[in-house]
Amino acid sequence: MFLSVRVMGLPEPLVEFRREALWTHLEPIRQLNEYPRPASERPLLAELVDDVAGPGVAFLCHAADLHAFGRWAVEVHAQQGSWGPFRQVYPGGTAPLQAAAFAAAVAGDEALAHRIAEAVMVQEGNSRELRDFRSELGRVDRQ
Repeated sequence: MFLSVRVMGLPEPLVEFRREALWTHLEPIRQLNEYPRPASERPLLAELVDDVAGPGVAFLCHAADLHAFGRWAVEVHAQQGSWGPFRQVYPGGTAPLQAAAFAAAVAGDEALAHRIAEAVMVQEGNSRELRDFRSELGRVDRQ
């Protein structure tokens, strides 16, 4: 199961992979091998569900608004793709910064969107990724 939090209110993407979301695998705080695996016809252990539900809900509810989402995305980038108990938050590279720039742009904070976009431009080594990001962000700015 995947957890995904994304920026809403963007125009339909023109590129194959627009980076406006953060997602991760739903995993328990304790490792799965800590729990006996039930037969498929038996319900999951309540302890396992509780272990997974808390962090999962925290991930989904962490960004209460666009500004919080942007700050969170910058934090995920600074921690090289991790947050809380989630050691892999996707997509990687500059994608969390790209998501933060989209959040700022949709929130109407053009100055912040451009500051974050400049950080993406400095750090992104893939010219196609950079071109796609710039064209998609430009479409949001013109809305």
